[in-house]
Amino acid sequence: MNSLATSLCAYLGSRNNDIMGYWGIGMLCAVSKRENKPKFSFKIYPGHLLRIYGCELTDSRIVTDKLVELGLDSIEGRLSFFEDGRYPHGAEKYTCGIAIAITQGGRTGLSLSHVECWPHDPTRELRRAAAEAVDASWIARLKSLLK
Repeated sequence: MNSLATSLCAYLGSRNNDIMGYWGIGMLCAVSKRENKPKFSFKIYPGHLLRIYGCELTDSRIVTDKLVELGLDSIEGRLSFFEDGRYPHGAEKYTCGIAIAITQGGRTGLSLSHVECWPHDPTRELRRAAAEAVDASWIARLKSLLK
């Protein structure tokens, strides 16, 4: 039971899950910051999409479908976001605590983990696109000069 709880914690903290194409923890960190809500409690239902505070983790059925055959009584979790300073490049730094509890026939499995994160910032995409456009124009100009 503890191993299963640990696996679910690792899945949630991993970059192998996303919300709308972006790192799930980063998206939830942004919601936490925007709504001044440092904790999210949630339940995981075997065979169903995983939703945390209305945010759907893309392709989470791949994980939850595997839980159906285990006959679990309940899977509950909590994410907690704490401000933790800044990264050297100036971005905000948070720590996300992840807790999972699983019950089955009177047995309980628990796991706690944490991951450093930063809130998703949609303006970074605009800055990256602008930088890529500048790079592309410089490359085109250099190619024309080298001909």
